[in-house]
Amino acid sequence: MNFINYYFFKQVGIWAGILGKDDIAAEYWVRASYFERAPARSLITAANHLTLAKRFADSEALLRRSLDLDNTQAPAWFNLGFLLQKRNQHEEAISAFDQAIRHQDKLDRAHYGRALSLMALDRNIEAKAALERTVDLQPMSPYGYYHLAHLQFRMGDEKAYRKTTRKLSSFEPKLAVQIQKETGVDAGVQDPFDRLK
Repeated sequence: MNFINYYFFKQVGIWAGILGKDDIAAEYWVRASYFERAPARSLITAANHLTLAKRFADSEALLRRSLDLDNTQAPAWFNLGFLLQKRNQHEEAISAFDQAIRHQDKLDRAHYGRALSLMALDRNIEAKAALERTVDLQPMSPYGYYHLAHLQFRMGDEKAYRKTTRKLSSFEPKLAVQIQKETGVDAGVQDPFDRLK
């Protein structure tokens, strides 16, 4: 590893990213990877910048390259799942999220992404378990609670729905009001959670 070259390319990549020049940042992170003993992490960072630049196919290619080098990188699996999900390739996305979770079980975003793909496939029981794991790992996950409440409502469990919406209301009241309007349950009620005290 040539540390000076690695450090230089990495620093340019960092500053390009700070300045919002994601194409340039990606290029320099790829260059940094040439001077790194374990280049997968630099390639994952480059792929993130390509995603921000909306160069999704290039980002996916780099993620797959990073996984060829080291298939234990949970962030690469998560980001790959995210890209597959954007293309509505939900089965493949679930497989990628499963790999991310296999290598880093506490990666709440992977459980959340997995839940969204499961919901898209109407696999509601599995999606509910994934969302419960999400909010267990990230107790202040507004969209984890939001989707969990929606799913509980869809599955006819109004008691669980109200409990989840109440929890959401404690730290994201606007989102709780939004879900009440969307479902029609307790919409417009001054304190819909009073009955749960």
